[in-house]
Amino acid sequence: MLANKPYYKAVRDVLAANIASGRLPEGTRLFTAAVADRLGISRPPARRALSLLEKEGVLRALDAKGFVVGKTQAAHAVTRNLHLLDLDLAGELTLKVGQASWERIFEQIEHDVMNCSPFGAYQISEAAVGELYKVSRTVVRDVLSRMQERGLITKDRSSHWIAGPLSARTLDEAHEVRRLLEPCALGGALQLLDRDDLIAMRARVRMTLESGGAPTQAAIDRLESDLHQTCIRPVRNRRLFDIIGRSQLANVINRLFGTYIGIHDESGMLSEHRLVFDHLILGDSVGAEAAMRHHLDADHTRARARLKVLSVFGNPEIAAYLVRVH
Repeated sequence: MLANKPYYKAVRDVLAANIASGRLPEGTRLFTAAVADRLGISRPPARRALSLLEKEGVLRALDAKGFVVGKTQAAHAVTRNLHLLDLDLAGELTLKVGQASWERIFEQIEHDVMNCSPFGAYQISEAAVGELYKVSRTVVRDVLSRMQERGLITKDRSSHWIAGPLSARTLDEAHEVRRLLEPCALGGALQLLDRDDLIAMRARVRMTLESGGAPTQAAIDRLESDLHQTCIRPVRNRRLFDIIGRSQLANVINRLFGTYIGIHDESGMLSEHRLVFDHLILGDSVGAEAAMRHHLDADHTRARARLKVLSVFGNPEIAAYLVRVH
């Protein structure tokens, strides 16, 4: 349903529809700022929508910052004035504007906070958030209060909003919660999963393993989403699903490690994924739960080591409204 769809996914759908119809022609260069300006939105949801389309193969990432529609090589990409293109912007994107203001920006701010937390402590500027998203301070405080309730941010003694740092202890605690809940949720969701979908997801893991070399970050993101979101989502207890999602800090660490440090040998993770799918396809919920626990334990060990590396990384991309606390 539309009310449950994140804002950036509505942006993604509008862009995908215009590409499919030819209104955004093959070979067109797309830059975050230009897309945001044409759609009349802020840059964060535009950036996430473009990245999502690149993962889906609809766009191709260019060496320079930006994307190109289709598979066109950078040398043949064309820069067009998007305001001169007859884009169809009606429908979901227009309807999403009617969504509560805090809902439209919550997910992006949550994303920014999670991405900064391994690198240290950051103060959140209410004024800068309001200016970026064109919302009132009341809306900003509503968002930040909800994030505080979820334990994602805190307030210091001066009542400043603080994001991070993500400590090894926090990672350990999240793993403990996740290890207790996620395997059980997987077992409960098994009867609601389509066997053909499971076979297709296992095939993606096998192809990545057999391809040799390091997989792309987009490929890893897809595989992680398959196992830790798609396979859990059918569980009937939505509160359980939400708690598991907020406990998947290891996935955040692994993605950031791949982004800033580079992809390393992921054959261990891939083999663990394949084992889980082997049991799921057989309808073996007990085996699938045991395989998932084994994977979570191994992944936690990797994430803990990667957190140490990230904690001393000097130049991460941090949202403009986040100011490092020294």
